[in-house]
Amino acid sequence: MSTLFGIPGVSSSIGVQSVPGGSLTGATPVGGDRLKLSRTDPLHFASGGGTPGLGDVKPASFENAMLKAMDGVNAAQVDSSNAMQAMLTDPDSIDAHDVTIAMAKANMSLDITRTILTRVVTAWKDIINTR
Repeated sequence: MSTLFGIPGVSSSIGVQSVPGGSLTGATPVGGDRLKLSRTDPLHFASGGGTPGLGDVKPASFENAMLKAMDGVNAAQVDSSNAMQAMLTDPDSIDAHDVTIAMAKANMSLDITRTILTRVVTAWKDIINTR
């Protein structure tokens, strides 16, 4: 009869199946409640335990996320401008629908960015003025 967490018959009653070559997790127990883990992602725990070194992985920051989003907004604006310029210089090279779609995407991304930045500034002011 199989056990789960030392309780006989629990794993079979809830439908847990054992993995060949190890316990329920597929890892070989080292001793007690410790398991040998393999590190498949640099953000996972280091092989000796603990977290990776500070220089190994750069954490995602709000600044990087905002800069990446602003680059996307800028790219939409540039695409819209290029489509409009192509429409004016050579009307047969681009369809009017493509120009309209590019302009709508640029306008929507700019509106969303404006809204998000307004809410961020408002939240920052609320945090600063908390008494």
